[in-house]
Amino acid sequence: MDQPADVGVYVHFPWCRRLCPYCDFPVVVVADQPPHRAYLDDVQAELAAQAPRFAGRTLATIYLGGGTPSWWDPACIAELLAAIRATFPGTPAEVTVEANPIDCTPATMAAWRAAGVTRLSIGVQSWDAAELAALGRDHRVGDGPAAIAAAIAAGFASLSADVILGAPGVAPPPDGEAPASIHAAAASGVDHVSVYELTIEERTAFGKRHRAGRLPVLADEQLAALFEATHHALTAAGFEHYEVSSYARPGRRAVHNGRYWTGGEYLGLGVGAASFWRDPAGGGARWHNHRKLDAYRDPARRLAEHTTFDAAELARDLLWLGMRTSDGVARAAVPADAAAWALAHGLVEDDGARLRPTLRGFLLSNQLAARLSG
Repeated sequence: MDQPADVGVYVHFPWCRRLCPYCDFPVVVVADQPPHRAYLDDVQAELAAQAPRFAGRTLATIYLGGGTPSWWDPACIAELLAAIRATFPGTPAEVTVEANPIDCTPATMAAWRAAGVTRLSIGVQSWDAAELAALGRDHRVGDGPAAIAAAIAAGFASLSADVILGAPGVAPPPDGEAPASIHAAAASGVDHVSVYELTIEERTAFGKRHRAGRLPVLADEQLAALFEATHHALTAAGFEHYEVSSYARPGRRAVHNGRYWTGGEYLGLGVGAASFWRDPAGGGARWHNHRKLDAYRDPARRLAEHTTFDAAELARDLLWLGMRTSDGVARAAVPADAAAWALAHGLVEDDGARLRPTLRGFLLSNQLAARLSG
């Protein structure tokens, strides 16, 4: 295969003011201020060390995630974005910052815009006060809508809102009805909605409460019903369901996130960040940084895991990754027995050229992935 033409850059900012009880991301909680400048120095040093691996690529996208990257000093964000642009040629199609609603002040958003940020992904999570409380969020029910309105006023033409389905202890809407937050998100002015079913991870506070029998969660059937109702509400409002958890207005898919599902290369910088590199022979490598801050800051201990793979292994991965998207995969790339099984179970549709997941296929994406990658 030819050498990949471009690369996306992901930067993880791990600090948060509090730890959400459902969160299993690499996070560091501090009560005062994170070490803005010191962390910038660490990330820039890593950028300089890792960039040669991706020599010759143009810059496709930049994405700042976390943690709470919107808490990072905007001057540090501006300096980092400038350093990334100076490292790789080209103009990125998208520069995204994940934002906590309480950080979306006019002054901060003006600074992000001046730094070259083009897209915000705002962690609204819910338009309902009871759900926000149950999810342990640090913002009030009005903060999310206010952040979206302020971002539109600040000139951001590309906005995404996160919504979590299945807050513990909160009664779901009647069967067949989408949560009120979904209707509110569709009407809020954003062009992208990321919808996540609440997942109970072992290492989280919710995981501990669940093991002790003290977390009232929805049954799988109830979550599936919420997912279906959400799908119908958002598609009726003009959103395209283009990835398992993602809905977008026409032409507004998340460009950076699309790299993860289509085999595009990405360089991950920061605590816990993952990278993906492809070699000319068709294989490549994946690696990720240590989740612990002290280990990340020591270059000798930074790398937590490094895995190489050949062309056949990558092809299998791209099958199940592609089935997370509405574009699906080439019909000819799917083994005949796996294709027959998926069609028989109503998980895919076949247009002769591509196999694309049905709504049921999205609901059972893990089972579909296991069959395709096996």
